[in-house]
Amino acid sequence: MEPEQILALVLFGTMHWVLAIMLLHDLAERRRVIGERKWVWAVVIVFVTFLGSLMYLLCHPRILYGGDND
Repeated sequence: MEPEQILALVLFGTMHWVLAIMLLHDLAERRRVIGERKWVWAVVIVFVTFLGSLMYLLCHPRILYGGDND
């Protein structure tokens, strides 16, 4: 692999884990989530690389409804 490809993979991986940790922290603090199953969201955030994090952000009530719905 080229050094640029390795750097891109390292940056993508780092970005994924930073975002995943932030979202898992948010998930742990919330009382309710869409679908009522936090463990499903945790699995999606961790194992569906980057796309899972974006899906969680898009389903977050503060983003969808503009309110503070916990």
